[in-house]
Amino acid sequence: MFGTPLLAFPVKKTYPSLMRQQPNSLIQKSISCDSCSLNNVCIPNGLSKDEIDQLEMLVDKTVKIKKKESLYHSMDNIDGIYAIKSGAIKTSISNADGQEQVLEFHLPGDLLGFDAFNSGIHSCDATALEDTLLCKISMNDFDDLCSRLPGIRKEMMHQVGKEIAHNQSLLLSLGQQQTDERLATFLLEMSTHFQSRGFSGNEFVIPMPRQDLSNYLGMAVETLSRIISRMTEDGLINIDRRLVSILDMHRLEKLAHSSCEK
Repeated sequence: MFGTPLLAFPVKKTYPSLMRQQPNSLIQKSISCDSCSLNNVCIPNGLSKDEIDQLEMLVDKTVKIKKKESLYHSMDNIDGIYAIKSGAIKTSISNADGQEQVLEFHLPGDLLGFDAFNSGIHSCDATALEDTLLCKISMNDFDDLCSRLPGIRKEMMHQVGKEIAHNQSLLLSLGQQQTDERLATFLLEMSTHFQSRGFSGNEFVIPMPRQDLSNYLGMAVETLSRIISRMTEDGLINIDRRLVSILDMHRLEKLAHSSCEK
């Protein structure tokens, strides 16, 4: 992890319950698109069997990047569209002084590369938070498929629109909330993300380091630490290294939405 992990943990420690919910990269890379556990949230969703077959012939399912390595940098020419199979990636931008602003955290099932659709040049950096396995389709192949199979272009535009709408809604919520409400909203977002992919929504691993999460939520690292401690003492959550357990979903939801009740 970059800097101090959100929840530091020894490498040899394992969590049996999480072994069932985290995709194994050695297994995932040989799975076909139509049988992949993430196909309901990835590009193949909504495509016909023939369209999926043609898409799969062009997809590279073995793109691997190590923790802290970059998938692409700001000002790089677009090379393709990516789908995360396992691991996690953050996207960020930096100013002239090198100060970083975290834009998003991308988890299994998420797509990357949209930022370069307009100009053909990436506007942000994409960095692995842990060892990550991705699927990739080159832009040349994607453009060719779209010209032959309109369903793929339609599905991609649907994915882009859904991501923009979601990010706008989340940004609005975070911008109006107090610090503890922001963390509650983030944990609920993570819960919804994992649940939509067939995993537990009450128990999950957060892969991002503490400094990245505090940057994303717009608060100091020390403030984030105090809020985590307070939520733990209040019985809302329990934290065991990187493993987060939501103990009282109702109260966490009430905290996240408390700004709307004021």
